[in-house]
Amino acid sequence: MDKQLSISHFGKVLLSFCTAAVLLSSCAIDGYDDEQFDRTSGVQLASPASDDITITPNADGTQMTIAWPVVPGAGGFLVSLVNDADPGNPVVKDSVVDGSKVVLPRMEDQEYTFTIRTLGNTELDNTEAAEATNKVFSTFAPAYATIPDGTDLTVYFQENPLPDGVSRDEKPFDLVAGGHYTMSGNIDFRGNRAALRCTNEANPATITISGDASIKTYSGLLLKNLVLNCAEETNPLIQLDNDPDESIKNLVSTKGNYYYILDPMRIVNCKINDLADEVINSNKTNYCVTNFIVDNSVFRFATSSSMSSSTYFDMYSNGGVEYFKATNSTFYNTTSHEMKYFLRYNNAFRPDRQGYTDGSVEFSNCTFYNIVKSGQICNYGGWKPSNGVKYILKNNIVVNTGNKQFVRRFFGGSSWDNVLSAGGSTVEYNTYFIDGADAWTMPDASDPTTWTGEAQYDKSGTIVAGDPGFKDADNGDFTVSGAAQIQNKCGDPRWIK
Repeated sequence: MDKQLSISHFGKVLLSFCTAAVLLSSCAIDGYDDEQFDRTSGVQLASPASDDITITPNADGTQMTIAWPVVPGAGGFLVSLVNDADPGNPVVKDSVVDGSKVVLPRMEDQEYTFTIRTLGNTELDNTEAAEATNKVFSTFAPAYATIPDGTDLTVYFQENPLPDGVSRDEKPFDLVAGGHYTMSGNIDFRGNRAALRCTNEANPATITISGDASIKTYSGLLLKNLVLNCAEETNPLIQLDNDPDESIKNLVSTKGNYYYILDPMRIVNCKINDLADEVINSNKTNYCVTNFIVDNSVFRFATSSSMSSSTYFDMYSNGGVEYFKATNSTFYNTTSHEMKYFLRYNNAFRPDRQGYTDGSVEFSNCTFYNIVKSGQICNYGGWKPSNGVKYILKNNIVVNTGNKQFVRRFFGGSSWDNVLSAGGSTVEYNTYFIDGADAWTMPDASDPTTWTGEAQYDKSGTIVAGDPGFKDADNGDFTVSGAAQIQNKCGDPRWIK
């Protein structure tokens, strides 16, 4: 897979914080006293050994303390931290620390290289270390197992069954970087919180799925750094089990008799190619999925003619997702056939019936092309601001999608005034374009009664007009040339060069 996955906005925001953290640590903690400085002079110093460098995350995993032994007579240390997924943008580069530890930002599921060189001390006539030390470390959870390249995953999990019952401890299965796997039938993780992942973002593993095969579960799930080739698959990619363990029923509330999946279901840094069916189907079972997250992924659908009444993310059979979030991702369809819906919940699904005070749906920095052009982007009768639902729709590019009612359906049919008065929602800087023209008109900007299409529901005053100028949409290249979209950072960031 081409390296399309850039450092997240979160990482960039922390870049400036990082430098501040280094400086703060330098001022507050020097790790030395006069006696230690004085006892060593006239020598060439050495950098701390890799094995003596410790990395300790804080309680919520957003920061880490990197510490090393005192080097008597040192004049400080020159340190750098690189996220190996984006080596061109160091988290910290050549920062001087006069102590023996530093606090730096930390992101989960990353590979890092920390470099440290001991600096000389002219007062003591000590010269700097001849070489720096590199400490390579990972923030991935330890692998439950590594699956050999060339394996049929269906056979592997038949021969290596997971424990019975419900377990919320994540079980990560590592696939070899650049490896090629097949999936000839269902994989059923049942109540195990499983992860299929490759730890090398730049060289993902490929899984070719065929026949009536789905990833089945009634627990949290992570698919990360994968290419999923689905041209021969005739089932939904993910299918929730229709016989979940009764122990997950009514965990939060008894009102709706839901089976609760409390741990997140995530698709991160993946390419899903030629999927004819649904991404997820609730399998006619009453599920409340707490979090479903899509990030930094590309979905190339090859929607089948048999799917005309179906949904890409289908929770309509008695359930829904409490917090659905799609960010930095692309969704496009290469066929003339289309689903009726993109995201659909049962009409009875609303936060109070699941035992929650709120819920949300978010599309941010996403590119949509030829997705439900004549259908509905969302369908959820109970998912309304009056029930505590919040909507986040920011910096998206929507082309040939949503039948000029993208925003209306995203709001579950609620008006702009109702969404605005409920509070907590954000709508800004979106492009809506269909059949070569803006999917809205505003003949008289001062008179909302003259507004049509998307402008009837997106009244933010921030709609980004004009053709985004995709480079070659028919062949999956959505590189943006529209000046307005580039200026406002609209759409999946991978397409803004």
